[in-house]
Amino acid sequence: MKKQKPTIQDVADMAEVSIATVSRIINNKGNIKPHTLERVQMAMRELNFTPKTSSMLSESENRTILVCVPNLDNPFYSPVLNGIHRCAHNTNYHILILETQDRYTRSEDFEELIRNNPIAGMVILSSMPQQKILENLSFRCPTVMCSEYAENYDQVSYVSIDDSAASKKAVEYLISTGCEKIGLVNTNLSFKYARHREKGYLQTLRQRGLPVNPDWIIHLSTTDYTLAFSNITHMLSLKDRPDAIFATSDVYGVAAINAAHELGLRVPEDVSVIGFDNIDLSIMCVPTLTTIEQPCFQIGYQSCELLIEKITNHTTPSKQILLNTELIVRNSTLLPKRGNPN
Repeated sequence: MKKQKPTIQDVADMAEVSIATVSRIINNKGNIKPHTLERVQMAMRELNFTPKTSSMLSESENRTILVCVPNLDNPFYSPVLNGIHRCAHNTNYHILILETQDRYTRSEDFEELIRNNPIAGMVILSSMPQQKILENLSFRCPTVMCSEYAENYDQVSYVSIDDSAASKKAVEYLISTGCEKIGLVNTNLSFKYARHREKGYLQTLRQRGLPVNPDWIIHLSTTDYTLAFSNITHMLSLKDRPDAIFATSDVYGVAAINAAHELGLRVPEDVSVIGFDNIDLSIMCVPTLTTIEQPCFQIGYQSCELLIEKITNHTTPSKQILLNTELIVRNSTLLPKRGNPN
């Protein structure tokens, strides 16, 4: 059996220091106490650990950006990737797309990628199961989070939106049209955006004194139309069904419209629907879908810009950028009732 190569975590554990300390020593950054330096260097020798930083790569190798995407089935990622690709192309970089699915959940998984691929940096659209993984990765390779980000870790730059505020905007609009029984169709709560959108939904209902019915909340494992359609059909078949649905994806929103039609319900007269993302699919259904527009292309473009800044200058401070969203009102929702400020 092939012996596994030592990692930066192994060095930190043996030297009884943090990953950050090992990284500073590898990259000659900051003031390190002599006895700490000696312990780390001894651990490296004993483990036969050879660090590979971006500064060790040749200029010809250092023009590829690795983009980690959870899956390519979700149409939301297409314009984001277009933005990344446009920025990379404009600055003479290339992108390599990795569909992570659920297979990259350990530091070792990403370290293997860095060792075996001459990459300049990484843009990560996937959720990080552990903050330690992101911390480890960012010390080994310039890293930027895109759309997703670690909520309690500000040492890595990211570009995203305020998902909680965006979902409040959607739910408030439904309330302004007279809806009082509002359901939610959401994805896996392992994603930051899913947690924040659900948080905004719940906060708005509670603040307005409206019911939060567990039977009206759906969690799906993937952004899959067929799965969403079957689950929403069941929810709308309940004796006590919602009169509106907030869907955290336009795919879910279109599934909700079609599920309502399947049951003989009128949209928006019997059930209103709001989606999220404003992808092309939102205008391909009847009625057209009211949705929250997020600037997908700009999210990708600015994420790549931040990464290239970091590649060019490793001392560039981390930046956290939240872009604005907009409610696009179409025909799947009623108009606000007269006199309602919303």
